[in-house]
Amino acid sequence: MSEHSDHSPYCIALQPICDRKLHHVADKLLYRSHCGADVASFDDPFLATVRSYSTAVYEVGIENLVGDRMLLFTAPLEWIENTGFFELPAEQLFAELTLDFFESPTALDAIQRLRSIGYLIAVPQTVFERYPEIPISLVDLVKIDSRRPDCLDLAAHLKGLGPRLLATFVEDQATLDRVHAGGAFDWFMGFVFLPPMHVKESGRKRRSNRAVELRLLAELSSNEMQVEQLEVLVAQHPHFCVLLFAQVNSAAFSRGNRRIDSLHEAVVRLGLERIKTIASFLLLSRNDPVEAVQVRMLLNRAAMAARIARRVRSIDPHTAFTLGLFSRLDAFEGLPMPTLLQGMPFSVPMQNALLKREGEMGKLLDVLDAHESGDLSSLSPAVVAKLNEDFVHAVAWTEQWLVRDQPQTSV
Repeated sequence: MSEHSDHSPYCIALQPICDRKLHHVADKLLYRSHCGADVASFDDPFLATVRSYSTAVYEVGIENLVGDRMLLFTAPLEWIENTGFFELPAEQLFAELTLDFFESPTALDAIQRLRSIGYLIAVPQTVFERYPEIPISLVDLVKIDSRRPDCLDLAAHLKGLGPRLLATFVEDQATLDRVHAGGAFDWFMGFVFLPPMHVKESGRKRRSNRAVELRLLAELSSNEMQVEQLEVLVAQHPHFCVLLFAQVNSAAFSRGNRRIDSLHEAVVRLGLERIKTIASFLLLSRNDPVEAVQVRMLLNRAAMAARIARRVRSIDPHTAFTLGLFSRLDAFEGLPMPTLLQGMPFSVPMQNALLKREGEMGKLLDVLDAHESGDLSSLSPAVVAKLNEDFVHAVAWTEQWLVRDQPQTSV
C-alpha cells in the first residue's frame, strides 16, 4: 500500500438498483472518502479504483458479490488507458464515466475501447448538457438526478433514444412514486431501497405472529440452546415448520428416497446454524419489493458484524450476527428499540449495546455505523481496509445464501 493510500482511507459499499417492477437488478459499487459523499472524490481516483476492485472483484468475485445482477463502477480515464481493464467480466459491468472524464481529448477513443470488449457505458445526464457533441449512441445508461425539477421532462426527452434511464437520489417513497409514475425511467437508485437509519412508523399492518417471529430470531442467537428447546420454539410458528420440512426434504439434504416427517429430526438434520440463517432470511421476508431489498442490506450488516467478531475475537460471532441484525430492526419494523426488545432473551450487555451503544458490543455497532455512513475520521486506514474486506465477504455470504440455499416458498 502506498504512502498516499495510508492517509486516504476509503469505504466500499454497494447501493441497490431496482427496475420498474422494483426487482433488484443491479448494484452501484461505491467508494467514499468522507461521510455523506455523493460522488467518488479522491486526490487519486485511479488508486481508489485499483484498491476497490482488488478487494471487491478479485478476492471475492463478481458472481459471489452480486450474483447475476449488473454492477456499476466509476471508471477513471487513467484506469482505462493504463491497466488493460483488469480483465473484468465485461458482460456484467457498466463503466460509469464522470463529467470530468470528458475533459480529456482521448475520452471518445477510451469509450470506444471499452465498448469494443463488451463494457456498457453509463453517464450522468449533465454530460449531454456540457458536451452536446457526445453521441448518445455510445451510451447504454443515463443517470438523471430525481431532485431536478425537470427530471421527468428530461427522461421523456431521452426515452426511446436507446439508453436505459436511471433515476438517482430516490430518497423516499414519495419520490419513488413520482418518478415511477412518469413512465420513462427504467431503473431507480436511492436510499429508499436501504434499511432506514431511524424509527419511522410505517403504518404497515403487522401479522399477528410477528412478535413470535422476532422472538424466534432472538432465541436462535443463544449458543446454549438445545435441540429440544429449538423444536418447541419452532413448533410455535407453523408456517416456519412447513418451510423447514421443505428445506430438509429438498435434494440438497434428503438421503436417498426417505423423507423426514419428524420436526425433531428436521431440526437435528439442518442444525442450529442453518435454521438460524433460514429464519433470518424467511421470517424477515416481505411481499413489498422495497422491503425485500432492505432485508438483503440488513443481512449484509449482520454478516459483517459476525465477520468482525471472528477477527477481533472479543464477541461471539453468533451473538454479533444477531446484534447487527437487531440494531436496524427497530427502524425496519417501525418500532422504538425499547419496544422491540420487550420479551427478547438478550443479555444485559447486548441490550445496553442496542439501546445505548455501550460496551464492546456497542463499539462494534459504532464501527458498523461508521462504515455504513462513510464517516471514517475516527478509524485508522488499516481498520478501514479490513472493514472493506469484511463488507465484500459479508455481501458474498448473503448472496450465496439467497441464490443457492433459500427455499423457494414465499413467506
